[in-house]
Amino acid sequence: MLTDLNNGKLKNRRIIQACLSAVILICLSTACNKKADKVGLGLQPASAELSVVFDNNSGLYSHSILEDSVRTDVNVIKTGMLGSMMDPEFGKTTAEIFSQFRLSENGHNFGTGAILDSLVLSLAYSSFYGDTMTSQTIRIFELDQDMNPDTSYYSTQSISDYGIELASLTFIPRPSDSVYVDSVQEKPQLRIRLSNDFAQKLIEADPDVYDDNEKWLAFMKGFRITTDAVSSDGGIMLFDMLDSKTAMTIFYKSADLEDTLAFAFLSNSNCARFTAFDHNEYMDASAAFKAQVLDGDTAAGNELFYLQAMGGVKAQISLPDIEDFFADGPVAINEAKLIFNVYDDGTELLGPPQLGLAMIDEEGDYVPLVDANEVSTYYGGYLNDAKDQYYFRISRHVQNVLTGKTPNYPLALLVQGASFRANRLILYGSDVMLNAENKMTLEVTYTKVN
Repeated sequence: MLTDLNNGKLKNRRIIQACLSAVILICLSTACNKKADKVGLGLQPASAELSVVFDNNSGLYSHSILEDSVRTDVNVIKTGMLGSMMDPEFGKTTAEIFSQFRLSENGHNFGTGAILDSLVLSLAYSSFYGDTMTSQTIRIFELDQDMNPDTSYYSTQSISDYGIELASLTFIPRPSDSVYVDSVQEKPQLRIRLSNDFAQKLIEADPDVYDDNEKWLAFMKGFRITTDAVSSDGGIMLFDMLDSKTAMTIFYKSADLEDTLAFAFLSNSNCARFTAFDHNEYMDASAAFKAQVLDGDTAAGNELFYLQAMGGVKAQISLPDIEDFFADGPVAINEAKLIFNVYDDGTELLGPPQLGLAMIDEEGDYVPLVDANEVSTYYGGYLNDAKDQYYFRISRHVQNVLTGKTPNYPLALLVQGASFRANRLILYGSDVMLNAENKMTLEVTYTKVN
């Protein structure tokens, strides 16, 4: 794992690593719409075009390493992730949410003699990853530490709470099922009733607490929404924290009215919020995973290697001898295509829709490849469902390495959107004998330049 214990460098590295997904997405989305030119085409007649396939026999190597934490605060993502899952290869993962909820309007007054009905926290589903048939148990606690919406929060951080449980709920996730609220059908959401003691505390609070959000957040700093670890299967629930149905709502009656009234506390872009992930130090992972990722058996990665979102696992790809292969004279790289084939481990856990690729410089920071400026459909990185395959065209990068314009840094392969996805993936390495046609390859076509 590339980690610098110097605090200043570590902070800078985390910022760069957290921004990698955004940088790559910007490059992809802003690229021109014409078909990208292949490097070097036209320099030689077609008959002079040569090709080579790099694998483990010709110096293409891969292995998995632990990822640093990923940034998960409200300034970079809108998704909150919650739940626990036990993966037969990656082991146990849990996700919890730390979040503020803000006043929907300033100056609210419950009036004299308000009678509590209930206090409900609702979270609007956006997706789910894993097994929806496994029950989950979540617990909610009140934070005793301030949060700041302008602060960068990472997936390994935590905020302390009072240790008093405000709610617990054991349930089967229903991320696709609508719910009925007061006989009205609404979008899929998880609804948790909070304790009456906590609700009464809100009703009986000094009215000044509701003057504005500064006073409110000094009074009620937010929630830790956590989950019990499962022993098998399980999954990660994804919630849209900016959806209008994600809110805390108190229902009550006033002394002089029979109708039930409601006041909402909102989850919006002004709320400080982040998701934290715990992989239990991969103590529950498979023996093969531990040998490669924890014990540093890099050679094992040439058979299979691993990727995991949620600040989990990335891979390092290297071609240390590529310059030696082309040492006989200058060449023009027409195309260099890095191909990864998906290994079927027998689970129903899907790989991510997109991977990211970047250089790892001598400081351990991520540097986007020049090819990322190409049209996204040409550059690649997306899952080809029909072939169970990902690829990247890195022709310009290889050309720059051969000409000395770019150092031959190792490449980082990682899940794109690791802050808001729960996917994991196992890929074939470059070993020819073990993986045959499924092996990872770099396929290069080139012409010699006289």
